[in-house]
Amino acid sequence: MNSIFERTSVRSYKAQRLKKEEVQQILQAAFCAPSARNAQPWYFIVIQDKGKLEKLSHFSPYASFLKEAAMGMIVCGDLSKNASIDYCQQDCAAATQNMLIEAKKLGIGTCWLGGYPNEDRVSYLREQMQIKEPLIPLWMISFGYPKEEPAIKDKWDDSKIRFE
Repeated sequence: MNSIFERTSVRSYKAQRLKKEEVQQILQAAFCAPSARNAQPWYFIVIQDKGKLEKLSHFSPYASFLKEAAMGMIVCGDLSKNASIDYCQQDCAAATQNMLIEAKKLGIGTCWLGGYPNEDRVSYLREQMQIKEPLIPLWMISFGYPKEEPAIKDKWDDSKIRFE
């Protein structure tokens, strides 16, 4: 459970590549996520090329640190697997959370960068990476070994719980 309790966003990375086995393990965690009707409408574009990461760091005003990351990933919904963008988002969010937790367990920092429904961000990702329908780029994730251990935040708030 420590990987869940200690997971936090990391925006500053060491200049060190991820191991192939770690990338594989992170992706395997994604495929363990639940999905509506087991449609698994996710599609992942893994980017390790520094030139492409630099270009992608402009997809959002909050993504400048992507150029420092060892790896970026575009999480896409595949509308041919589930025509509902809402279910695609839910399923891809579950897969994303699995990857964030697995990465934390491996000592890899991550940050989830929002894209959809901001059409300018979606269009930028489509254009830069030639993403064609029925795929829709939903968001990006940065991955890398943290330069510093981030402070763990206690997010517990019992006022947001109701027992009946």
